[in-house]
Amino acid sequence: MIIELPIGKSNYQIACKQSEQERLSHLAEKLNKRINRLAAQMPDKDDHSLLAIAALLLEGELEQSQNHEDSDEGAKLNDQDVYDSVSETMENIADYVEKLTKKIQNY
Repeated sequence: MIIELPIGKSNYQIACKQSEQERLSHLAEKLNKRINRLAAQMPDKDDHSLLAIAALLLEGELEQSQNHEDSDEGAKLNDQDVYDSVSETMENIADYVEKLTKKIQNY
């Protein structure tokens, strides 16, 4: 099936499966909004330049998102790490309460 997607000042005919039509239309609408925002900021740029700029911005966002996911993976804790951390914190709280109780009793 062929669908027509308006992006910028042009319409693009894209071949796709019928099951992909709604998603592609949604993505084209989002891209078109981005292109229109860029066009308002850079009125001297033609459609090809705006598409290239939008592609570069999207690539940068994708790279940043992937880098963020990679750093999150390194930060994940397993159950034992969480248990150890909670246990240590509870011991510190118990020590603090014990010292505070002694101070109150000596006061």
